Amino acid sequence: MLTTTLLDMCELNNLQPGKKITILGAGIAGLVAAYELERLGHQVDIIEGSPRVGGRVWTHRFGKDNNAPYAELGAMRIPSSHHHTLHYVKEMGLSDKLCKFMTVFEEQNAFINLEGKIFKIKDAPRILQQRYQGIFTDTRYSEQTRLFAAWLKTIVDTISPGDLREGLENDLKSHLMDELERLDLEPYFCEDNESIDLQSFIKQNPGFRARCSKALDMFFEDIVVETAKDLLQLQGGMEQIIDRLVESIKSPIKCNHKVVAIRVNPEFTEIDYVENGEKHTRRCDYVLCTIPFSVLRKMELKGFDERKLNSIHNTYYCPATKVAFHTKEAFWQKQGIRGGASFSGEGVRQTYYPSVKFNPNSGSVMLASYTIGDDADRMGMMPEQQRHNYVKDVVSKVHPELQAENMVVEAASIAWGNYEWSAGGCAVHWEDESVNTSNYLEAGRRQHQLLFAGEHCSRYPAWLQGSIESALEAVYDIVADKRRNLFSTSSAVQRQDANILQAA
Repeated sequence: MLTTTLLDMCELNNLQPGKKITILGAGIAGLVAAYELERLGHQVDIIEGSPRVGGRVWTHRFGKDNNAPYAELGAMRIPSSHHHTLHYVKEMGLSDKLCKFMTVFEEQNAFINLEGKIFKIKDAPRILQQRYQGIFTDTRYSEQTRLFAAWLKTIVDTISPGDLREGLENDLKSHLMDELERLDLEPYFCEDNESIDLQSFIKQNPGFRARCSKALDMFFEDIVVETAKDLLQLQGGMEQIIDRLVESIKSPIKCNHKVVAIRVNPEFTEIDYVENGEKHTRRCDYVLCTIPFSVLRKMELKGFDERKLNSIHNTYYCPATKVAFHTKEAFWQKQGIRGGASFSGEGVRQTYYPSVKFNPNSGSVMLASYTIGDDADRMGMMPEQQRHNYVKDVVSKVHPELQAENMVVEAASIAWGNYEWSAGGCAVHWEDESVNTSNYLEAGRRQHQLLFAGEHCSRYPAWLQGSIESALEAVYDIVADKRRNLFSTSSAVQRQDANILQAA
């Protein structure tokens, strides 16, 4: 593991501990960095602009009891291949909480709503042949090709934002149907000979992806992960990993410290932050910034080179909106649904059911709507109560039980695109045709003693894995840096820093 490598490197190179690092942001990237830096003998100071820790890990509990039903308004699943994330689950003593996350298309009794036609996923092949007339009536293509294309379109329609849905439809009409006809699709149909194994198809046919629009090609990476059958979750909520990290960090975390300016100098970094309406200035030896670029670009930034500023201002963040309902009972179980997700249609998109058990006396929870892109934007602009009503009305077309008196006990939602401390759901690499996947390297490139971490600086945008990996890389760079620690050795600076801290 990389964390072991950090400790080994410190011992082998006889590097002196005692560096002082200011960490901006108390999401999982900032907390992992603080945890590892303290283990290596360094002093950290953690500043968080919002009133809470955890960033985009946010478990909402419908009740004060830790056993109350909950919904994940932020991160909700861990791919089995994300070893850094699983390392910290184990490190924080949470391995026994890991359990399966049942994902979209995995529950055959879940529903699909296509323009008012509601049917179960297990009945999709027959319905698809009626729905996609343009695909299924073109006799130039085999029945197998047409069925595969219809499934592909349904999967993309369920998961992706509007521009990519339109992109696939255009690609199918212009050339992708010909490409599918040329391929041997037989190995990618499941045992029922009707549903498809998209995972294997995407992995084994890079030529097909290469013939898609670049944005769609890159989005297929997310589709493969999101539809995997080996996703995991933490029984009791993802915020447990945040709570355990906070308990393991000795330094206090200072919330409600809003950073408003960062000035880079070859020898130090200066930050301005606002606390209780007053602005304070601090001069720092090392700074690790985990603040999303969507927020960072609204600050005063000085001393950054042009390439870095371009990265900060041009990194695209996809909006995401989630709406959760605390329900009187898990009524969907009567229809054989034990988890997974339905495609509820319209602007609501995906509706997830819990695959963990709650105390039946406390009711249950459904993630009634999970949207990204243009759908999330539209819903995010609604006032909260209007948003909740809209979702209830749309999902009720699939689940009329929601309209029963007192069935919805309470609702909670977040529009990450409008949330002050993220201004977006996550950074993405597929928004623009000109986007190069190496952009994350530029996002993570340091500016003298100012370093960067977060999912936007990683190969895994939108995932905890990316935030953690980038944090570990930043820690490695700090530990390996042999420059003298200016503000630990200069008594004049120590006095200045103490005065600033006292004023803060």
